[in-house]
Amino acid sequence: MEEADRQLLRRSRVQLVSELQVVPLWDALLNRELFTPDMIEDIQRAGSGSRRDQARQLIIDLETRGSQALPLFISCLEDTGQDVLASFLRTSRQSAKLLKPTPGNPTPVVLRPKTPSPVDTGSGGFSDVWQKDHGFEVASTSLEDRASGSNPETDATPFQEGSGTIDQPDAVSSLPTPSDIFVSYSTFPGFVSWRDPKSGSWYVETLDSIFEQWAPSEDLQSLLLRVANAVSEKGIYKQMPGCFNFLRKKLFFKTQ
Repeated sequence: MEEADRQLLRRSRVQLVSELQVVPLWDALLNRELFTPDMIEDIQRAGSGSRRDQARQLIIDLETRGSQALPLFISCLEDTGQDVLASFLRTSRQSAKLLKPTPGNPTPVVLRPKTPSPVDTGSGGFSDVWQKDHGFEVASTSLEDRASGSNPETDATPFQEGSGTIDQPDAVSSLPTPSDIFVSYSTFPGFVSWRDPKSGSWYVETLDSIFEQWAPSEDLQSLLLRVANAVSEKGIYKQMPGCFNFLRKKLFFKTQ
C-alpha cells in the first residue's frame, strides 16, 4: 500500500471503527480477493469479536494488502451500500493526490519551520518514524477562556505517549509546530507551469514584479493574491497559481 493511503487509513481510523458495518463486507472482500477466507476468520476473531474490534482489525490488516487495497476497499463499501464512508475515503484520497508533488509537476515554494528529526531507535541508525509533535504553548487572549470557572469540554482525550491502539484522536493544550506555515504553488497541482524562453517563469517573473511594487505596504497573502490574478491573465494558454497557509497573523516584509 502506498504511504499516502496508509496514512489516510490511520487518520480515518476513528470514523471507520465507529461507523463501519463489517458483516456485509465479508463476501465483497472475498469476491474482490482482498482477503482469503482464513484472513476473514482471523479478523472475525479479533479481540472480543465485537463489531468495533473486527472493524479495527480489518483496517489494520488492509494496510498489508497491496497498492490497490484502498481503492478496492472503497469499491467494497459502495457494493454494500456504505456510500458515506466510501465517498469520504475517495474524496480524501483524491485531495491527497492533488497536493502531492510528482515528477513533472511544479514544486511548491514552502516557508516553514525546521523539519523535525527522525527518532533514534537505538539500533545504530534512524527509523522512518517521526517524533510526535508536541507543539508550542500560546497564551489565551480570550476573556471568556480566562473567566472564573471556565471549563471547556473536548471531544478528544489528552495526548499520551504509548497510547497503543486507542482510537480516540489526541488532544494537546498547544498548537502544532508548523502552525506558521505558508505554501505557494506556481500552478494548480497537476497542471503545467509556463515559462518564457527569454524572461523565464511566468510565476517567478510576476512574483518579483509584484513584490518589488507592493511589498512595502501589503502582507504576504495579499501579495500572492495579486500574483495569482496577474499570472492568470497572461497569454493564450493559462496558469493559475495558488497557496494555502496556517498563519495566525499577517506577514509583512521589512523593506527598509
